[in-house]
Amino acid sequence: MKKRMITILCALLSAVFALGMLSGCGLISTDNRRDMEQVVAEVNIAGDPEALSGALASLGVSELSLTAEQLNAALSTEEIYKRDLVAYFMSYGYSYISSGQSYADTFAMLMDALVDRKIVAQFAAVYYLNAGEIVVDRDSMGKGDAGYTEVADTDGLRMSKDITVEGFLAAIEGKEGDAASVAGYEYFLTQKEIDYANYNVMVSINQAIDSYEEDIIARAEDEETSSDEDRATPTGADTLPSYYYPSKDGKIDYGIYTGSNKLSDCGTYEKVEGSTSVTRVRAYARFISALRSNYLVDEDDDISDIFALDYYTTEYKTQLEQMMISKFAATLANARSSQLTAGLIEAEYDELLAAQQVSASSGFTTTMDGMSDTSFVVYAPEGRTYGYVYNILIPFSGTQTAELNEAKSRYGEDTAAYYVARNGYLKNVKASDQRESWFNGATDHSFDAAAEGVTDYYKEPIGDMKKSSYLFFKDSYVTSDEGIDRYAGQYPFNGTVIAQDDGSYDLDAHEFGIEEFIGEMNAYINHVTGAKSSSDAGYASGGYYSGSWFGQDASLDSLWKGATSEAFYGSGNTFKKKDGSIDYSSAILYKGTVSGVKGVSAAAFLQEESVSYKALSAVNDLMFAYNTDTAGLNSYLGYSIASKEEATSYVSEFEFAAQLALQGGAGTYMVVGTEYGWHVIYVTFTFGDGETYADGFVYDDRNEEGTFSYYFYQSLKSTVVQNYTSDKQNDILTALNTEANATVYEKRYKDLSNLDVA
Repeated sequence: MKKRMITILCALLSAVFALGMLSGCGLISTDNRRDMEQVVAEVNIAGDPEALSGALASLGVSELSLTAEQLNAALSTEEIYKRDLVAYFMSYGYSYISSGQSYADTFAMLMDALVDRKIVAQFAAVYYLNAGEIVVDRDSMGKGDAGYTEVADTDGLRMSKDITVEGFLAAIEGKEGDAASVAGYEYFLTQKEIDYANYNVMVSINQAIDSYEEDIIARAEDEETSSDEDRATPTGADTLPSYYYPSKDGKIDYGIYTGSNKLSDCGTYEKVEGSTSVTRVRAYARFISALRSNYLVDEDDDISDIFALDYYTTEYKTQLEQMMISKFAATLANARSSQLTAGLIEAEYDELLAAQQVSASSGFTTTMDGMSDTSFVVYAPEGRTYGYVYNILIPFSGTQTAELNEAKSRYGEDTAAYYVARNGYLKNVKASDQRESWFNGATDHSFDAAAEGVTDYYKEPIGDMKKSSYLFFKDSYVTSDEGIDRYAGQYPFNGTVIAQDDGSYDLDAHEFGIEEFIGEMNAYINHVTGAKSSSDAGYASGGYYSGSWFGQDASLDSLWKGATSEAFYGSGNTFKKKDGSIDYSSAILYKGTVSGVKGVSAAAFLQEESVSYKALSAVNDLMFAYNTDTAGLNSYLGYSIASKEEATSYVSEFEFAAQLALQGGAGTYMVVGTEYGWHVIYVTFTFGDGETYADGFVYDDRNEEGTFSYYFYQSLKSTVVQNYTSDKQNDILTALNTEANATVYEKRYKDLSNLDVA
């Protein structure tokens, strides 16, 4: 899945009119319409053409092609009302007050922010009209917008629409106030961006009404609810792509539900639990009442059509303004990214490589722990093998743990007799699906795949134990089909699921032994990779323990060739080497490999279509389903494991098995028993013999998603672009925030600034 840069311009979010923001809060001393409708600031950057030319020059634009007449016709004065300032405070200001800032400083800062966003939005319009085109950075925008075409050999996308002063003036002709602003913003946006802005407004209104309705329902039922602690979900779960909105037949498939209209006419909107038309109508009435209390809706307005209210237009305008600001940030990003030449990026890589060559021998596992999509390990100590492993812990039960402790006392903690006895308890350890809270926790992440028409998921039973048809994270795998990084998402809840009338679920997870788990793991990896036989890349298979290793340099495969697990549990597995020391290989039940994974280059290891990516995604899926070692969930590639020449802090059997598995390379897995239970160890990635990526940074691969060069480029680009946009935004605001362009009437909100004065 594409990693998009998130660029923040002016550190602003859309102003949200907080419901009930004035009533009973004691924030203002004069609670009336006239006070709240006072204009506290005015912005029009046409007032200072010289400053405007200076702002354009900061971006390398030599002259302003618009005439003074065109400029005055294109730009109207934007007004900021006192209610806007109060709404902004209610949304964001309290956090500054709680951190120790005064009301005066907080309101001054918020006023600056509101003025700044008006300046930036107006400047963006002038910039685009002056350029006659709109070009943005593709990594800053949403996917699949038909309103753009790629600019060859760059990261740029050019908006397909011609931008002219004449076209803009025609768009706003005959319109005034908010209507003119809306038409003006829409001129610079694609239809997808316009729809997205409308969708955001509808979502925020529905959420506000939802809050009132949930309160009404809760009061009526007088219910108390609680849930067990939620199990961690994969990073990025149910995160929709940038600029996503539901659509059907080319139109937004979503609507505002007021209770007076049909729910079926509101598209993908989902009503709150327990909602009826009666509770919704009451909630909508409360919502309208709050708007009236805050002078956002007039008494004589027709509230039956919320889209016709001035309030909706105001909120829509705010969203369009934010879209304009974000778009201009993407334009600045494109300007900077075009300067990232192959030579510059290669020099950055060489500098990182040189630094890690110097420091590689000191605490390398600590370096590994910092690896991510934006932090890279490009060099490892030569002659050694380090790596990462996923660890699926299937634990002893409470009763088994008590019995095991008794055996430890009887035989001694680190004795062969104790380990032999422990094998007997390991034989009866059971695995079961741990994802029950994904149904009945604070958030229901589940969905019935069969009901949704989803067929591509893993259905194979374990013996006579059939899986459910319930998968998780519908937004990631159905709504948007984007998926989740390094998580296959095709493994349903392994047990029975019965949906209850109250929205909860009756769950019964299957329990099964380690041999069945190994078979399940192999079969699921094969399902995700598409491998059908041992001759296919991605095929998972292996063998059980079949005899003592005695610490000799034998082939890994020579020890684990047994067709069954009998030798592991049998009397011949004594845990003793010839010299009487403990043979930790005797704690390893099973060794397997996923064919083809080891052969994938490090640079291409995380490409979605590679066998390496598919295999680790399948194992990660099983991690979230069965692993009781929750510290290992959502780690980048798992636990870092030192080379076999070095000691670790892990228990001896785990350390031995993990370091031995590293010798087999990525795609190798071991099942080992320890005092905690069974550990299923899967090698996700290995380092060794110097430079990690044989070809270093490859400029031509910088846009190949999943490659090292892609991640390295995106990380560097994100950093330099954010610095650039921040610097340029400051240049623009410094040039344009003049008395001629922006007027602030401090006396009109002085009562707010004086709130902290005794």
